[in-house]
Amino acid sequence: MTLDYVFRPNAVDAQTIGHDLSGTCPVCGREAVFFGFTDNVRESGFCSNCGSTNRQRQMAECVRQAYDLNDLGEFNLPDGFSIFKTESNGALHKRLEGSRGYVCSEFFGPDVERGSHVGSVMHQDLMALTFDDEQFDLVLSSDVFEHIPRPYDAHSEVLRVLKPSGRHIFTVPFAAGTDLDDIRAVERNGVIEYFGEKLYHGDPVRPNEGVLVWTIFGIQMLNKLERMDFDVSFRNLFDPSKGIIGEWSLVFEARKPVHMRM
Repeated sequence: MTLDYVFRPNAVDAQTIGHDLSGTCPVCGREAVFFGFTDNVRESGFCSNCGSTNRQRQMAECVRQAYDLNDLGEFNLPDGFSIFKTESNGALHKRLEGSRGYVCSEFFGPDVERGSHVGSVMHQDLMALTFDDEQFDLVLSSDVFEHIPRPYDAHSEVLRVLKPSGRHIFTVPFAAGTDLDDIRAVERNGVIEYFGEKLYHGDPVRPNEGVLVWTIFGIQMLNKLERMDFDVSFRNLFDPSKGIIGEWSLVFEARKPVHMRM
């Protein structure tokens, strides 16, 4: 396990609220101004070109680093490269959706047929994907797995659909100083049991409802992914010249090995 982590003091963040940054956006690959930072630094600071937020730029920067891509320009990935993104919205989605080999989905509820479409958007249940084994080079998910009742079933499915050496680059709420996952709710025989106050996050698919948080992850997540056979690392990014700031700018990478352990 690689823990590429350094605590970032929040002095820069405090100074940035109400002020702009300028530099190169990892999402659109263009010179930009990053404006509108708020106390919620992770979800603010919009790119003047593509509208990306800090969190979206963190994801894009990790993709560029993982595949040694230039800071400027499009995501020039190899011919035949395949990507599955577990959302159909946001600035990063808009930059990738015209790429050959790009697939995205949403979860529209348990009664929708897996692999079908709601309008133009594919429905997938991440705990039981309809894709073939070893179909994708890269899976992207940003603050999605905390909303899955059995997140490690979903990680197992990601492992299945990744090609050897394929990567799952993702963000989740992560309590860096906590050993165990904080399980907020579980489902037993179709009934949800809650532990403590119910917690919901905003949901672009259901903006008037929100989506339940089942798990806040701790170090246990890294250990579980390694036991599943992933090679796990994470980065704590900090680069104001790319509009990336914050104390906990964590992006995780779970890589499928070339040869699975027996």
